[in-house]
Amino acid sequence: MNVSLLDILNKLPEEDKTDFRSLNKSLFKANNKVCIVVDDDPTGNQTVYDIPLLTNWDVKTLISEFNQSSTFFLLTNSRSLSAVETSGIYNEIAQNIYQASKITGKNYSIISRSDSTLRGHFPLEPKTLKETLGLDEAITVFIPVMFEGKRVTVNDTHYIQDEDDLIPVNETPFAQDHSFKYSKANLKEYIEEKSGGVIKSTEVFSISLDTIRQSNTDVLSENILKIPAGSYCIFNSVNYSDLDKVTNALLGAEKLGKQIVYRTSSSFVPSYIGLKPKGLLNQDDLLKESNSHGGLTIVGSYIKKSSEQLQEALKLFDATTTLEVNVEQVLSSNSKTYLTTVINQIDANLKIGKNTIVFTSRKLVTGADTSSTINIASTISKALVGIVNGLSVRPKYLIAKGGITSHDLAIKGLEMRRSKVIGQIQPGIPVWKMGSETKFPTLPYIVFPGNVGTTKTLKEVITKLS
Repeated sequence: MNVSLLDILNKLPEEDKTDFRSLNKSLFKANNKVCIVVDDDPTGNQTVYDIPLLTNWDVKTLISEFNQSSTFFLLTNSRSLSAVETSGIYNEIAQNIYQASKITGKNYSIISRSDSTLRGHFPLEPKTLKETLGLDEAITVFIPVMFEGKRVTVNDTHYIQDEDDLIPVNETPFAQDHSFKYSKANLKEYIEEKSGGVIKSTEVFSISLDTIRQSNTDVLSENILKIPAGSYCIFNSVNYSDLDKVTNALLGAEKLGKQIVYRTSSSFVPSYIGLKPKGLLNQDDLLKESNSHGGLTIVGSYIKKSSEQLQEALKLFDATTTLEVNVEQVLSSNSKTYLTTVINQIDANLKIGKNTIVFTSRKLVTGADTSSTINIASTISKALVGIVNGLSVRPKYLIAKGGITSHDLAIKGLEMRRSKVIGQIQPGIPVWKMGSETKFPTLPYIVFPGNVGTTKTLKEVITKLS
């Protein structure tokens, strides 16, 4: 049943006007910890700027990053992997973080960043990090809000805002994801469901909006300190005023010795490190170099919202600049020849200055089980990577639509090793600055999550860059 956003907000007390973001910046610095965000797909940096993004995590690389950055992201793309593969990667990451920390003498805080619509390997990822790092006394704080995408938590239930309605997340298409299906929007019940009943909903702690808004941060920190080791705790929030106060209390509890492992979505990171908001990037910020070539948009995400955005964006293109990649052809024995034809058409368009959009056919092809379905998705992603690998003409820009798509195109297609997120072109849509090692150095690379924006947002981004 949908809930009126206005009805809920009218029942809440007035927001706290304290500038907690500035206080958090100072407290984060005083805690003297490096914040490591272990991200399960490349979209988690959609709320930050001027922060490094790493695609490898060997000990040498981590030592270097510990010594030069106060916050950095590790891009695992584990949402496209099996549970077994994910467990191995997160074990490796945790072991290497532990070694790098010992060598550098640096302390750290760990954020397991994932989806605001509750898709991902949970509780596997934060549990693996916690256990491998030896954080036996740590509690796991679960905060999946992402305000830029209109995801909020009220009365322990996670919602997506649709105009003046709040729709429980389990009533949205995201809950039917073929790899990460779930049935509960109440986060206590969600944790029990995803843990297979190992973690009981009655054992999950929660901090209500009333408590957050009516208590000072010292009291909130004391409440956090009292949560038993090993427990899970959720925090309700509907805006950054709530979240900034929550993170201030969490930072305060950490300062007093509380061990915390975080499982959050994107809004938590800037709040936690005290990063002030930055305006949206414009065309002049992104297209500084003279380039007469066309721009390229690649849409791999097949979720309902992405398909709706694609249909609207296609209005900007004609038959010669619209290329549908047939998934059945990609999965066939004739795949190599087929993709060569696609690459040649893209190069021809880009060379004469035509913006081009490439998208996978919208018919969902699945396997007999979750593992085989993930393998099919991987094969499709490899085909899109092959397209970028095969390009001989540098696009004016590259928009990658979808988490798995944007990760693979950046790392395997453009061969990115380390880059920085420079800001957002639209709320929740980050832009990366590609390093000199990439196929097309300095290429503006727009990471467009599958679940962000309105029906017209992709069209608006393409128009902004034209």
